[in-house]
Amino acid sequence: MRTTKILWLAVPLVFLLVIGIALWGPGSKRKPEVRVRVIATKANPEDPQDVERAKMKIEEAYEVLKKGAKFSQVAGTKSEADSKSDDGDMGWVGKGVLPQHLEDIAFKLDPGQYSEIIQDHAGDQLVFRILYVEERRNF
Repeated sequence: MRTTKILWLAVPLVFLLVIGIALWGPGSKRKPEVRVRVIATKANPEDPQDVERAKMKIEEAYEVLKKGAKFSQVAGTKSEADSKSDDGDMGWVGKGVLPQHLEDIAFKLDPGQYSEIIQDHAGDQLVFRILYVEERRNF
């Protein structure tokens, strides 16, 4: 009889405790994320003509952006990134996903801003990029 009373009290309390931890516990503290789009051009660093072509193409895209063009349209037509078919959309990106130098740039941009031209290496290719932050959350 006494065990039954304890169970009638303990089971709902444990249930409420588990629900409380799930809703308000450490899991509810989400990390900052940005929704990023990218325009990228790639070149073989050992081929000066290819490097010049990629550089001119990214500079042309940058000039079009400065004139007020929509980033997604430019990304869909000028980018050589894998995300070109999605108008450059890389989706929501949290900290620790991008290489540190790109993460630093992306998380400093406000929604609606795009970066300067970024030059770096990805594997054996030289890559020129422009990052654009569409939205931010959990900041």
